[in-house]
Amino acid sequence: MIEQGYEGEVSVVVVDDGEGNETYYEEEVVIAHDGKNFAVLVSLPPEECEPGCKCHEEPTVIIARIDREDGEDVYVAPTEDEYEAVVQLYEEMQ
Repeated sequence: MIEQGYEGEVSVVVVDDGEGNETYYEEEVVIAHDGKNFAVLVSLPPEECEPGCKCHEEPTVIIARIDREDGEDVYVAPTEDEYEAVVQLYEEMQ
């Protein structure tokens, strides 16, 4: 858990773009599909960002499949079919 000036604790996933740039995402919801779990991740504004900044207005939302490796959760890109199915399930929840 990481606390970044938000009320309470949030479950945070750090995504590295492969070039050393990290983005923090909050795990909004976990959706079960076809025997697997998928996380809907919503970007958090950088710690140095001021309230009212553009990054507060337009968060990035991604979907990741949660796999288990060596007893730990690993977030990986879903297949196209998995992505489409999870998006549909997520939209039905709204």
